[in-house]
Amino acid sequence: MSIKLLNEKRMDELIQFIHQEEITKEYLKQNQKIIYINENQNINGVIIFDVIKNEIELCLGTDEIKQQLIAVIKKIALKDIVYQNKIIQIKTKQQFKHYEEVYDFIHQQKDRVYSLDNFKKYMQEFYNIQHALKCIHVCGTNGKGSTVNYMKEVLKKQGYIVGTFTSPALISRLDVVRINDEWIKEQFIVDVANRYVDNWLKYEISLFEIEVFISILYFIYQGVDYAIYEVGLGGELDATNIILPMVCVNTNIGLDHMDYLGDSYESIARAKAGIIKDHVDFITGEHKQECVDIFRDTCEKRHSHLIRLDRIHDLQDGENVKYTYKDYNIVLNTPALYQIENSALALETLLYLKEHHFIELDESSIVEGLFEAKWAGRFEIISEKPLIILDGAHNREGVDELYRSARKLHNLKIIFSALRDKDTDYMIERLLDLTYDITVCEFKHPRSQSAKLLAGDYPVKIEPDFRKALDDIYLQEGTFLITGSLYFISEVRKYLLQKIHSKY
Repeated sequence: MSIKLLNEKRMDELIQFIHQEEITKEYLKQNQKIIYINENQNINGVIIFDVIKNEIELCLGTDEIKQQLIAVIKKIALKDIVYQNKIIQIKTKQQFKHYEEVYDFIHQQKDRVYSLDNFKKYMQEFYNIQHALKCIHVCGTNGKGSTVNYMKEVLKKQGYIVGTFTSPALISRLDVVRINDEWIKEQFIVDVANRYVDNWLKYEISLFEIEVFISILYFIYQGVDYAIYEVGLGGELDATNIILPMVCVNTNIGLDHMDYLGDSYESIARAKAGIIKDHVDFITGEHKQECVDIFRDTCEKRHSHLIRLDRIHDLQDGENVKYTYKDYNIVLNTPALYQIENSALALETLLYLKEHHFIELDESSIVEGLFEAKWAGRFEIISEKPLIILDGAHNREGVDELYRSARKLHNLKIIFSALRDKDTDYMIERLLDLTYDITVCEFKHPRSQSAKLLAGDYPVKIEPDFRKALDDIYLQEGTFLITGSLYFISEVRKYLLQKIHSKY
């Protein structure tokens, strides 16, 4: 059985199917209902389901089809649902009362990476309801979050409701799942956990898979127009790879997560290419020919088109970087040069969706959306006096890109920390090309590296307590760049914001 949301292509057929109920196209578009269609060439049955009230307003089809469709609703409903004046009871545990209890439970589950079998079986049990969402899937080594954010901001400016799934959390544990910048509600997570905890344990799905599942339900329940999913690790076997997107996107390929993805650009590109689906086109900003060749071969096998970025013209460096792409004059509200390709990739993807009639898109939405987009932890100016910049450059390629923008900063002082499975020697050597005033620190994470081992024999200062290093900023003059692991940046950001706010 195939479960789908109402879409324009099948609208007229659906109207004919339910004409006896006098349901009009305008009614279906205006009312925030989810339409589940049992689809086998023709529409065999339909439910109009109010996902906010958990009420079935209309159910058509044969008795067998009705029962199948009701079974789907029972799977995803968080409360009792009403059907023909009868209450369908759904037994729900009350194991969790507060979000903290759910958070602790989820983080006790397996942190399994690079296996998708259990999660696929789990979603099949739930009729692959993720296919009801209109998705964009974004993979790559660096720039995924920024690219997602640029697309979200433009779509939001156009008037769409957009769900985003990004990782890791940077501001709050809830910011992984957002709708138009608003974080997921704690109570929704509690409700979902109580409803599905037994299934999670039965299928032994992992921490990240649980988060993906929660996001799918949240986006369905909130009736988003589009959902943009950022790959967590790799591509082929990442938990997000259960979605069926309108288009797949790749930012770039770098030597990262080599323990899981391999130690060459080709092996990593092959893992990333695993998100390419049959007849789903693939857009990439990658330039390395060995990676592009792998993408092209995979697309040919999947009967998909490989689309590459056009040339970027008239690049202007400065406080706001500017460029021209396909006759669009773009200004970004950042001095970070690396955001040019991320935003151009977002633009290329949106133009593709417009060309293929997935979205409507005005030039004003493009220009204003790209300018207004802000992404925490990416060349983020968190303080003007003193000037403090946060940038999550957490691997070789990330530091290389950071170097391009940071070399224009004067009297630069760097605070750095990273995970032990990164190429930290290369990263420190590259940062030393910017300044000899580097302090290495530590932060709390299972894979964090000690300050002493980070420093090695390099001419850097060691301050294990990053809070002490941050406090010392206010005793000095200069421009302060804090970089390294995104987990480190997250901790730094919280501490600095508390410090800044306490002054006022």
